[in-house]
Amino acid sequence: MTKAPLKTTLSFLLIGLSSLALITQAVQAATSIEPSFETSTKISTGLFYSSGQSDTINNPDVNTISVPLLVSVKQGRLSFGLSTAYLSVDSESMSAEGVGDTTVSLGYDLLENPWLTLKVKEKFATGDETKGLSTGENDTSLQLDYFYPLKANTALFASLSHKFVGKVSGLAMQDTNYASLGTAYTYANKTNIGFSLDYRQSIFKTLEDQTGASIFLSKPINKTYNVSAFGGYDSTQTSSAGVTLTTKF
Repeated sequence: MTKAPLKTTLSFLLIGLSSLALITQAVQAATSIEPSFETSTKISTGLFYSSGQSDTINNPDVNTISVPLLVSVKQGRLSFGLSTAYLSVDSESMSAEGVGDTTVSLGYDLLENPWLTLKVKEKFATGDETKGLSTGENDTSLQLDYFYPLKANTALFASLSHKFVGKVSGLAMQDTNYASLGTAYTYANKTNIGFSLDYRQSIFKTLEDQTGASIFLSKPINKTYNVSAFGGYDSTQTSSAGVTLTTKF
């Protein structure tokens, strides 16, 4: 059995960085057709910029530059992911840089063609909370990803998750929900384009919920490397953009 041309899996970290990983994994998988019994490993890095609301520090006006590192392994219906990032965070009240939190995910395809994947994600507070690079608490998320191939080159994808947030004493924090719905198209030259609508509750009760949209573009450089780019904007006037380079083996 083979994967569909646009097979997608969705995941990751921080407000904008989460979107970057989600889109990166979707478009990287879009160009691969691999037997389900084979092991596929991918490593991604890149550059990300976000200006606006931050869920790492309780602030509606933060500029973040990050260099993410994502490693994903898939064999059959099982998948494993590991992600972190080097962050540079700047706001009126603080400025800091360093390694952020680390997220580990485990996934299982409940259905294949169309695909329904259940994921459990654990965010470990490896970032320095005194610098504002982490809340200092671990979070646990349950996530369902759905992928439906409309045609050989067109697909719909959706994601729904609930995060159990590690609460920090003295801060008004809450468990949160996230939802995304999008579509992707692959051209004959394997260039991928896509669009998604996203909703995210903030972990801080004092910050607004975010409703926004993202677009992405991806193209394989060769059989090993793929480059992708994305941009997003939401109801809190938070803008984000990023580029990634992925290698698979």
